[in-house]
Amino acid sequence: MSVSLEKKPQLLHFLAITTDAGTPAAKVHRLTLTPADTTYDDVVNDMHVEMRAIEGAEIHNVIAVDRSSAYAAARLGEIDEELFSAWLEQDRLAAGL
Repeated sequence: MSVSLEKKPQLLHFLAITTDAGTPAAKVHRLTLTPADTTYDDVVNDMHVEMRAIEGAEIHNVIAVDRSSAYAAARLGEIDEELFSAWLEQDRLAAGL
């Protein structure tokens, strides 16, 4: 039996503030890895304040394996439903449910 040290990459949940998402002019103004504790509400509140200060800005949920791929996904402005489902399953398993 062979042993492998390879493991499935962990999916991470980010929140992004973007303008012009889904266009060539897309810009990510902020990308934040969401915390796993009670400070999540504080992060969301801070991002809403920042979003309101940027004309045309929107907040997007992003699921990715690293920050680089999260930036690319944030520019699209759409959540990948398959990755979101996988992240929910990962979260459920981590919680022992």
